[in-house]
Amino acid sequence: MRELPKPEFVKINPAEIEAELIALYERDSGKSLFPAQIERLFINQVAYSEARIKAAIQSAGEKLLVRFSAGPILDYLGDLVGTPRLLAVGAVSPFLFVASQPQPQDRLIPTNTRITTQNGAVAFLTRQDAVIKAGALSVQVRAICETPGVIGNGWAIGQINTLVGQPFAGLAASNSAIPADGVEDESDDRYKERIILAPEAYTTAGSRGAYRYHALSVHQSIIDVAVRGPDDGLPDGEVAIHPLTETGMPTANLLEQVESYLSGEKLRPLCDTVRAQMPARTDWRIRSHITLYSWADKESTLAAVQKAAEVYAQELRAGLGIDIVPEQLNARLQVMGVYRSALELPAGTLDLPRHGWADCSSIAILYAGAVDG
Repeated sequence: MRELPKPEFVKINPAEIEAELIALYERDSGKSLFPAQIERLFINQVAYSEARIKAAIQSAGEKLLVRFSAGPILDYLGDLVGTPRLLAVGAVSPFLFVASQPQPQDRLIPTNTRITTQNGAVAFLTRQDAVIKAGALSVQVRAICETPGVIGNGWAIGQINTLVGQPFAGLAASNSAIPADGVEDESDDRYKERIILAPEAYTTAGSRGAYRYHALSVHQSIIDVAVRGPDDGLPDGEVAIHPLTETGMPTANLLEQVESYLSGEKLRPLCDTVRAQMPARTDWRIRSHITLYSWADKESTLAAVQKAAEVYAQELRAGLGIDIVPEQLNARLQVMGVYRSALELPAGTLDLPRHGWADCSSIAILYAGAVDG
């Protein structure tokens, strides 16, 4: 998104306002004003009130522009282009239901069967009917957290295991995977990006921008999307969508949601076959030998170098198709107090494809001595 200067709807300069009011009073009254006079105190109050009014006008004007807006005004701007804010959704996990013994007949586990942790901190509800067939012991079904947001994420396998209101005696249930994909309401910054992309959605998803817009609209944890087609070596009519999330690789459930949403009849051109796929992960490492000036504090300077390396690695993790350039990294490591950074890894520039994701697996900042500057 191209940076634009903040617009000035009204000029706010309290000193100029005060000077103008004093000049008007002196002209109309025919006498000079001095700082200690009661009239000056009154004028100061008027100037202060006028400055506040102008600041309010400036703020209101800015909020009518997407780039400088915030909720709830931003939500009204989104409505103008048919792009509502994505609301919080609950975490999702498969649950394994196990009977104590083989069943003599089919046993129904109805939709909205409730499973909680032992302390009741979170509860999950099944999303569809499930049946343990006659003679069988178990069935697996997907469930969603009752409370929207991140609260349902990250629970250990088997930790959500208290079945509320057993459909039949001897039935037990627990999560067979770590719950994921729970997320809070869409942030203002991410919502702004989708509003600006919204005109791409006025046609079916034929362009890269349109596919990107629709993929970002599936789930607010998606922070970047790469779109590949025939010009990237795929067969004619085939489109590959590669979403990247806040935590890195998307889950299988999220890929399923993206593919299902983008394959809708009203979203894709008739002949497109849409596939949601993982980004191409590139594992890389940072290893640098740092020589300090003799006057630099070793501990704090090396900590600053470590922080600079972590920030660079995080910037690359936050997008797709960002090349790894050693010269850029070395420039970041040259913080105050560093005489020389001898970069061992990465050994050379790594050019990533459009759907490539640079994931730094380790950072090693090694002290190589000090020199007199």
